[in-house]
Amino acid sequence: MTTADPLSIARRYHDEWTSKNYDRAIEMLAPTLTIEVPINAYPTPESFARALQGFGELVISVDVLAEMSGGDEAMLLYDMQVEGVGELRVAEHFTVAGGKIVRLRQIHDTAAVRAAGLAA
Repeated sequence: MTTADPLSIARRYHDEWTSKNYDRAIEMLAPTLTIEVPINAYPTPESFARALQGFGELVISVDVLAEMSGGDEAMLLYDMQVEGVGELRVAEHFTVAGGKIVRLRQIHDTAAVRAAGLAA
């Protein structure tokens, strides 16, 4: 596996933000990044970066359950403990081009996030 393959990039991004190295995680996002999440809207990479840092500060622990890739895509499935939310299972689907994440899709149950007041 090279450092430029989609799974390595997705995993490095994940490792950076969950280690609270937000600047390094954000550097991995393309300026043309498209974000698809079940709640809230992030029309720019900058708006997503602010949300990532804010939410990341609430994350207590993360346990990666599965990862896979094919072509220019990768997926991570993980459980995390989040302050004020509890356990949250997340699936993230990444599309990578030119060594950057160009699309990020995230799927998770929104009930706990909404109950915690983290939905806009």
